[in-house]
Amino acid sequence: MTKEEWKQAEEALTHFFHPVELKVDGYDITLILERVSVYQNKIMVYIGGEFRGQWMAEDCEVRRRFLQEQRHNILSGKQRAEFERLPKRRQKELREKYPMQYSCFTPQWSSFRALKRHFCANNQSIELVKV
Repeated sequence: MTKEEWKQAEEALTHFFHPVELKVDGYDITLILERVSVYQNKIMVYIGGEFRGQWMAEDCEVRRRFLQEQRHNILSGKQRAEFERLPKRRQKELREKYPMQYSCFTPQWSSFRALKRHFCANNQSIELVKV
């Protein structure tokens, strides 16, 4: 896609009910701005006109290409500060035994720039079909 096409897509996604259709490596992708809460809107990604929950749970090509990964710490800020006060040897043992973070995947993007960067990095060809 050219810069102008990306700008057209971004402009269309500032309004509700203006879907942007893309052809990404053979997948039909539809991007729609949706309301998440009273003060928050996000861009929802539909693959082939649908979204399946199994894509979030299973490691598959669709998840890697189109969904946003969110990483969360298991420990709170206070717990992390306590963890840092432990001896380095004990910290290393605990890190090897227990993961300190977990990941979850979501089809909702709060930033168009992040969506564009992820799509460009993980896909070969991106074509604008309809704005």
